[in-house]
Amino acid sequence: MSTFQELPAASSNAWSNEELMSAVQAYLGMLRFELKGEYYNKAEINRQLRDGPLTCRTKASVEFRMQNISAALYELKMPYIVGYLPARNIGSAVKEKMVGLLRQNDIEFLMPYVPTADTDALSAKVSSLRKQTYLKMPPGSKHPQLAIKTMSSYLRDPAVKAWVLEAAKGVCEGCDRPAPFIGNDGLPYLEVHHVMPLASHGSDTPTNAVALCPNCHRRCHYSNDSDEFKLRLYEKIERLRLEVPEPIDAGTYESIDANLT
Repeated sequence: MSTFQELPAASSNAWSNEELMSAVQAYLGMLRFELKGEYYNKAEINRQLRDGPLTCRTKASVEFRMQNISAALYELKMPYIVGYLPARNIGSAVKEKMVGLLRQNDIEFLMPYVPTADTDALSAKVSSLRKQTYLKMPPGSKHPQLAIKTMSSYLRDPAVKAWVLEAAKGVCEGCDRPAPFIGNDGLPYLEVHHVMPLASHGSDTPTNAVALCPNCHRRCHYSNDSDEFKLRLYEKIERLRLEVPEPIDAGTYESIDANLT
């Protein structure tokens, strides 16, 4: 069953659902080519549509319908065909119908392009896009939307952080290399990492904290050998004590910044 309502026919020349679906499917085919950096001919595809399912339509009307589809994709914050700029002043009913038709087709391949404020989702999307064989320069957003969310954080003991940093003597406890630069406070820049995350009920104590360079710190959070790397920290640094993890608190958000955990 269709997921959208039929638009009232303004005239006998109104597009049928079958015609609209043919246009959407042709559009998505062209968009796939464009995102892969492969050649295609919009004029030729327009002609093929008019020789086939859109025999009653003109070249201009097909192009305008493609611009309708671009407008719907723009509304979904998804990429659209550069040569078909989103139609202006598209009616809300038409836009809703185009969105409904798009969602009936396989547009999962466009999801990695949708902007997000979620750190984990962003990382997953970036990884997916980087693995593609071709990635064209995107237009981006000159005025990105502001996402407001509630963030929970733990109270940190400044004495613990200071002690761990001083104990490191300006040398990363992960790779044994000097701090990469001097911070604004005139001291070697290292970041304090809790080997057992605070969100997993790890303690904020010197026996659960290490001073790491930014690379080693992110290795703990993002690398494919993070568990092995953390085990080496336990073996290497005598003051560390293994703590038993507990389920991560719901709603806790771990921010990766200069005060990394």
